[in-house]
Amino acid sequence: MNVNIHMDGIDNAYLTLRCVLDFAILIPGAVFSFLPFCTYLKNKSKFSLFTTAITFLFLIIAGISISRIYFILPRLIMIPLLLILFTLYIFIVDDSTGRKLFCFFNAYMLCVFCRLYTLFIMAPYETENKIWQSSGLFTVKSGVVCLALALITGFIFFKTLYVKIPMLMNQEYISSVWDFLFIAPMMMTVLMGWSIPIHPDLAMAGRLRPAALIFLALIMLVMLLLYHVFWWTADKLTEGAKLQNENMLLMMEGKRYHELRAYMDDTRTIRHDFRQHILVITQLAGSGRNDELMKYLEQFTETSSGYTGYCANAYVDAIASYYKSFAEGQKTEIDWHLNLPSKLPINETEYCALLGNLVENALNAVKKIPESRRKVRIISSMMSDTMIGISADNPFDGKNSKLKFGRNGLPVSMKERHGIGLTSIYSTVKRYNGSMKIRTENNIFSVDIILHCND
Repeated sequence: MNVNIHMDGIDNAYLTLRCVLDFAILIPGAVFSFLPFCTYLKNKSKFSLFTTAITFLFLIIAGISISRIYFILPRLIMIPLLLILFTLYIFIVDDSTGRKLFCFFNAYMLCVFCRLYTLFIMAPYETENKIWQSSGLFTVKSGVVCLALALITGFIFFKTLYVKIPMLMNQEYISSVWDFLFIAPMMMTVLMGWSIPIHPDLAMAGRLRPAALIFLALIMLVMLLLYHVFWWTADKLTEGAKLQNENMLLMMEGKRYHELRAYMDDTRTIRHDFRQHILVITQLAGSGRNDELMKYLEQFTETSSGYTGYCANAYVDAIASYYKSFAEGQKTEIDWHLNLPSKLPINETEYCALLGNLVENALNAVKKIPESRRKVRIISSMMSDTMIGISADNPFDGKNSKLKFGRNGLPVSMKERHGIGLTSIYSTVKRYNGSMKIRTENNIFSVDIILHCND
């Protein structure tokens, strides 16, 4: 549909300026959509970000040029342009589709609000807009007001977009919510876009203008409050989960303490009876009864070995001991190679939760294979004063277990809402600006993690 937006008496340069201001609202929309992923974008190369910015600006300039050359209404170009921009957005941001849809529609919901609110604010001036019917373009004054309103909206929602939404996206307890939460901003975007009056004169009808200004402001306030309540609820759930993890650690540490006390009591008894043992050993050795001597030594060794330390850190040692016993219960061999200090340069509760999740994932995976192949290996050490490395590997049945990897590098199970337990680990790694690599070679599933403790 071509519409001639050239009007006699109106300078082409002036029309182009109005068209530029109209398309410029896409720029704050792009900023709003990328703000929740700023931490992720820090890891992208500068060349990649520069190329993305140039491509984005090129698409906007192309939209302006098509509108001016072929006299097409800007709003008719906006829709396919947004689809192209969304496709670009999907490939740049590496996260779940639900989260990307939410952030994208939330960003452009704010932009549509700014345009709609501007129309009601500037309606008395826009009623004299001679080319509105043929172009739908704001006057320059209204275009500037729209961009200023976008800046104000960005300032009001900045903490929500930059801090609260990223924190929400890092909570594994609500990860499934994003699969349908994007529907709310999408519907709001469509509804507000549909509510834009066909002509500014309609905004002046009766009490519509003041009522719309109040109602739209209240809608944005309610949205802001809803985001805050959602964030507050998720934060409380996270605190509850942290308390649960801390209680679990205390339970494991208490169990480890009792094991240590029992070992000390056994050692005290052995030390007390040591002279008698020496006498028996001397007599058996002196009389040449070597077979009986070996049997006695084996019994003595069994009664004297009851405690194994895994790590200098009490929390990690307790975790290792707990899962060692758990693995023995399911007839799985687990090898711990831990070289960590008594005090970790990281939140120890989060580290232990991550380590525990890694081990549980591995133990659950090896249950599906024969007992003779059930072996889990866990390695963790300080790579520097501010970096911790963690590695876990376990065999899996490559024939019967089909692993499909998503764009974030995590394996996705065929079962609905089941990510093979690595979502929580990935969230912790992202919080510490770390890296996580997953490999499957020769039917061995391996996870390598690096945590930056100074972030």
